[in-house]
Amino acid sequence: MRSRHHVLAKSLLVLLVGCGGTSDEASPTRPEEPNERPETALWPQVERFRSDLAAARHRSDGKGAVRIVDEPEHVAAGGVGRWTLELVVSEEGIAEGGVITFMPEPYWGWSTPQAVREDLPGYTRVDVSREDVSLDAWTFGGAEAGMLVLTVENAALAGGDVVTLDYGAGAMGARADRYASREARLWVGVDGDGDGVRAMIVDSPAVDVAPREPERVVLLGPSVARPGETARYHVAALDGWANAAPEIDGTAWRAEVAIDGAPSDWTVPTSVALDERGRAEFDVVVGDAAEEAVRLRATLPLPEEAFAVDVANPLVVDADATRVIWGDLHGHTGLSDGTGTVLDYFTYARDTARLDVLALTDHDHYGPRFLDAAPEWWDHIQTVTTDFHAPGRFVTVLGYEWTSWIHGHRHVLYFSGEGEILSAIDQNYDTPFELWEALRGRAAMTLAHHSSGNPIPVNWSYPPDPELEPLTEIASVHGSSEARDAPVVVGGSREGQFVRDQLDRGYRLGFIGSGDSHDGHPGLPHLSPGYGWRPANARRDELVGSGGLAAIRSNELTRDAVLAALRARETYATSGPRIVALVERDTDASHLDVRLHGCAPIRAIDLVVGPAADSDGGASVRAIPLESGELDVSLLAPFPASAAYVYLRCVQVDGAAAWIGPFWR
Repeated sequence: MRSRHHVLAKSLLVLLVGCGGTSDEASPTRPEEPNERPETALWPQVERFRSDLAAARHRSDGKGAVRIVDEPEHVAAGGVGRWTLELVVSEEGIAEGGVITFMPEPYWGWSTPQAVREDLPGYTRVDVSREDVSLDAWTFGGAEAGMLVLTVENAALAGGDVVTLDYGAGAMGARADRYASREARLWVGVDGDGDGVRAMIVDSPAVDVAPREPERVVLLGPSVARPGETARYHVAALDGWANAAPEIDGTAWRAEVAIDGAPSDWTVPTSVALDERGRAEFDVVVGDAAEEAVRLRATLPLPEEAFAVDVANPLVVDADATRVIWGDLHGHTGLSDGTGTVLDYFTYARDTARLDVLALTDHDHYGPRFLDAAPEWWDHIQTVTTDFHAPGRFVTVLGYEWTSWIHGHRHVLYFSGEGEILSAIDQNYDTPFELWEALRGRAAMTLAHHSSGNPIPVNWSYPPDPELEPLTEIASVHGSSEARDAPVVVGGSREGQFVRDQLDRGYRLGFIGSGDSHDGHPGLPHLSPGYGWRPANARRDELVGSGGLAAIRSNELTRDAVLAALRARETYATSGPRIVALVERDTDASHLDVRLHGCAPIRAIDLVVGPAADSDGGASVRAIPLESGELDVSLLAPFPASAAYVYLRCVQVDGAAAWIGPFWR
């Protein structure tokens, strides 16, 4: 019996950990027979999903009612608590040999429940109301991301019987999610007939995890403004894991933030009061003169006479430069393999991260419960996306992730605000060509991501559709898929799978970054220790973590304008910080006139020169000489007549990077 349920739990765990120019040029030739069985495909994963989809559910699977009967009054992110759950068995009962599973959200730090060691975290005391029934308890998984599996023995459970799960009953309690989140699910599943196929109880209970005390401040504003214009800035207090931090000692917190560093003819408030959520917006009237780059500074008083300081992203004042707006078009919530609610995801993006454009892209078929089988969840995402959409201030785009374990992961974006889930597990849409044909003629696009490596590379034998996939996500929390010599390369990358390899073969792919964040912090995952952020100390400077943002060149902030800019490849990518890059071509196209404004001193700039169109060789990388410690750099980058394309890669001393281009002839 245990062997069969071990297979059930192992299969389940595979579902829960892991991921995570213009368009009028001729498209690459569609191969007669694209490789439908690439060697990079994860066939065991595919077969598990297909088998699960085909498996019949017993009427008792996923049935029962679960409630929390005791819980802590307050638990902060990463804190310890104790939660007592009661499962009331449904009238269908649970047969002898049936299985109950218990699994807190399995990704971001919850202790794995276990029923053996009272002296270790996650100890769960299990009781059953029937004396003639026993529950054989075992745990699958490590200290995190595991589940407790209870097999019913000796007799069946009948309707109305009660199983009690006292999670955190041992001396060390149970550790909560390291990220603040509302409605974090404590998932309970039932395989009522013991056939190895279970279903989650849809109404499994949820708990709230609060942020910790404020430790940091973030100040963000626009990147390009006109002389005399009013610029809107956002300032927010964060805890050490970049959670929005509204409380100190359980009481509402208000603090003031001093602002300095603006030119003398600017109108800048000297202090700003934060609201009860630790956030504020304020207006700055810029001066009448052009400015290469202005960086405001915020100083936030903290408890015990400490201070947090942040320097805002550079603001260029220019009457003619195209504006740079910032988007995060890829991220996840607790509806798939992230944490937090849909509402909080959008709120954080707008009010804390000060994004201009946002898409939520939870997985179609991945996580404790699948989005393609939960129409009420998809309806909720569409509703929130619509409610937050505010042209001119905050553009929202409906999206989801097409999670193919054969051809690689792509997110699908609907700029009309309406659309359906074309699931990668559906045989009508399980190849890129089928997906694109279903989207053709619509205000939609797809974006491949972490395309060179883990958790699965992209199958590049399908040439990207020039209208529906003119761009690729080159940077995210996974690292960069640009090339082997990128600053932080996606783990598991394979030769020939990098984006530069696809440029060399003639594919026209513009660059964007996006977070692929799972921490509920769209726009700012690079500030999380979970993604590599490290604070400055006496021996080292601050190290920025991995992440990604899409820099979009557009003077309008509407869905139509954003879609047009993306299709025209008026974009560049960063690994998270809002590095400003302004580029103009010389009239003879022999050089690019480039202005770079960093968020930290710029350490290196490389010019990547693509091979000639008729060449069998690869791109070359040329280092551009730099003065040490420069925040602002102007240069003329050569565009050799023989080169098929060029792009620039800029790396800061804190590890952050930007990829500007590519540009084609």
